[in-house]
Amino acid sequence: MNKLLKKTGTTYGQLALALFAYVLVSGILLALPFDVRKPYASVSTLMVTNPWAAFIRNFHYWSAQFFLVFSLLHLYDHYQKQHETGLKPALGFRLSLGVLVIFMAMLTGFLLKGDADSLQARQILQTLLERLPFAGKLLAFSLLGKPGSYQLVYVHHIATLTIFIAVIIVEHSRKFWPGTKELVAVFVVMALLGWLFSAPLHDNLNPTVKGPWYFVGFQEMLHWLSHPAWALLWVLLLLVLIYLANSAKAKSAFFSKRSLLVLTAFYLLLTLIGMFFRGQDWRRGFPWQKDYRYTVLHNFKTERVVFSPGFTPQQAARAPVIMGRKESCLVCHQKVHGFSASHNPQTIGCFSCHGGNPFATDKKQAHKNMLLIPGNLNDAPRSCGTTACHPEITQRIRSGLMATLSGMISVDRYVFGEQKSPDVLTDVHHLGNSAADEHLRNLCVRCHLGNPKTVLGPVNETSRGGGCLACHLNYGAPAAKALQKHQTRATDTAWLRNHPSLSLHVTDHHCFGCHSRSGRISTSYEGWHETPLLAGQMPDSAGYRLIEGSRVFKKEPEDVHHQLGLECIDCHHSYELMGDGKRYRHEENQEDVQCEDCHFEGRPAGIKASQLQNEPALVAALRYGKISGLDYLMTRKGHHALINTRVKGDTAWLTIKNSGKTFRLKKPAKVCTAKAHRDVSCSACHSAWAPSCIGCHNTYDPDEPGYNMVTNKEKKGSWVEYTGQYLAQPPALGVRVSGKKREIIPVIPGMVLTIDRESYTHRKHDSLLFRRLFAPAAPHTTAARGRSCKSCHNDPVALGFGKGKLTYNVKKG
Repeated sequence: MNKLLKKTGTTYGQLALALFAYVLVSGILLALPFDVRKPYASVSTLMVTNPWAAFIRNFHYWSAQFFLVFSLLHLYDHYQKQHETGLKPALGFRLSLGVLVIFMAMLTGFLLKGDADSLQARQILQTLLERLPFAGKLLAFSLLGKPGSYQLVYVHHIATLTIFIAVIIVEHSRKFWPGTKELVAVFVVMALLGWLFSAPLHDNLNPTVKGPWYFVGFQEMLHWLSHPAWALLWVLLLLVLIYLANSAKAKSAFFSKRSLLVLTAFYLLLTLIGMFFRGQDWRRGFPWQKDYRYTVLHNFKTERVVFSPGFTPQQAARAPVIMGRKESCLVCHQKVHGFSASHNPQTIGCFSCHGGNPFATDKKQAHKNMLLIPGNLNDAPRSCGTTACHPEITQRIRSGLMATLSGMISVDRYVFGEQKSPDVLTDVHHLGNSAADEHLRNLCVRCHLGNPKTVLGPVNETSRGGGCLACHLNYGAPAAKALQKHQTRATDTAWLRNHPSLSLHVTDHHCFGCHSRSGRISTSYEGWHETPLLAGQMPDSAGYRLIEGSRVFKKEPEDVHHQLGLECIDCHHSYELMGDGKRYRHEENQEDVQCEDCHFEGRPAGIKASQLQNEPALVAALRYGKISGLDYLMTRKGHHALINTRVKGDTAWLTIKNSGKTFRLKKPAKVCTAKAHRDVSCSACHSAWAPSCIGCHNTYDPDEPGYNMVTNKEKKGSWVEYTGQYLAQPPALGVRVSGKKREIIPVIPGMVLTIDRESYTHRKHDSLLFRRLFAPAAPHTTAARGRSCKSCHNDPVALGFGKGKLTYNVKKG
């Protein structure tokens, strides 16, 4: 580098002077449209509405970065040649301090963006300054001003610090203006950088927040220190070494310079770690991780300036300011409709869900890395789980049963003889290559929330998975009609203006697809029982129903709650459905709501509105408006509020969430609370029937066209299930023991089957397995009238013997 400078007849200092001149000129131009009261909106508006202004901002940014770099190189060059240049110690010290002032000038410029990165940097700086002894708070106020105000920061940036730098430069170089060749060379390089690479601006949604590159090393240092104020000792040590490097005797000066070099190298290492290996919450991130670019390298998301944008400045100016920023998406998509109030783009923009680049002025740039179908769990951190939306929910939902399928996997492995216990914590994302795991891939694990939705359209009875969309996506008639028209005629773009809504309007229709399999609780709740009939054999009668085009169901008594109009979400709250952050082995472990929570004896377990957690309080307010002063029922197991209930004294009411109908909750009958029935669950007596499949053979056919439900890809070879007889009858009764608690619950012969393991493993010692196991059931076929005494105490099915005649032989003695 030094040889190149000698050939061109210039120096680091002359280049730094040229860069400073451009920083001044571009800074003056940027100051004209800048609004110090709303810095974030001001900068984003500049980027969206005026490409030339965006170019000047980029030019200013890169000029400032290289001004700092060349100033440091110039200072280092002086230290190397101090005996040749005859630099006076006092001036050398002022020059060294000048570099620190450049740091502060650049840092104040960084703060003036007003985005998430700058807000965090300001908080760190203010906290550290306030911890200085004696005059810390005064110093923090003198530099940063009042919290939330940028006026003093702005003054320091454009005046105080800039003037100080100019004085140091003039005193040192005796020049007021750089040479022509330096000006031309610097202009060409900075203009090219300003065109190709945009200055960073945080979108205020990405969870990763970092300071500028020259401050990131300091952030990394703070991460390792138990007392952040100790980092100030590093600054003090730096100042002492700078002083000694300029004023001490030769030996001490040599030691100080070498120490400065070591400190600089160490700080550079910390900077590299912070820049390239730190992500959200300052956690470690590595290039081979899936979200590395999004969480670690978010500040490197730069695009070149497009000088001929896809819209006029007037159109851009009319676009609303969203979440404190001007968003270019709404310049083109202002006429989109169909949203719920809380997800209206006039409130949260398009970028909050779909990603892309909210500051781009070119369609290709704006749509780069955009999510066409946001809300799947694999991209939830970039959509529903961003910092301003639902980060807590998207984090905890991954540990819930509807995302892990722990019970299903563990039981299947147990049945295949691959586990000693059915109670092992498992996860659908960690399936291996065993017979049981291949069986799960082929036949069972499609219904987990992590299964992505890849096709546009409403949720229906064939839908599986889809993350947040599985429950909250709703297509209105105009949106569904427009999408259908687009699918038949691709050139029709009306569907882009008719957007589906995301809302709290979760219906049984959303639950139906996944829960019409296995335990079939969604079909049973509505009063439908599956039969072995083929579609062509279905009688033409209102008593039969065809589901998914091939499954024939017969009418049975529906659940009494369904008769009243209750839907799934009227009983099951968000911490049950979306998990509470803990991992559970089985459904009964995660299940929180119990019949006794609504049909209580004596006084109810209640909770006041003022005691609600943030999530239920927010949802209650969105659904019902003002909630202050209200009392709600609370689950006895998990102590979660049931926000669609009201309590007054020892009486409670339930409101159906979607229809608004209200019912007074009935107390249990005396026979239910009798001492003899204390260990009997409500569903053991009040379940009218439960579905069961008696006799089922499983074999692996290597030639059978199969499907991998984890990767969603077709394959050759699959487990095939040959079903036996379908039954709808009162469930058997079993005893569940948990610690000291003993409870009689409904069970079904859910695992009466044979498994041909040899057909998959090709090992002769893998003999044919026969299993006759009972599974805990949640039939969802509640009847107002309970079972008779005889149906429990003198029924072979209820006692687990199966159908037949039950006789008692009483022997005397």
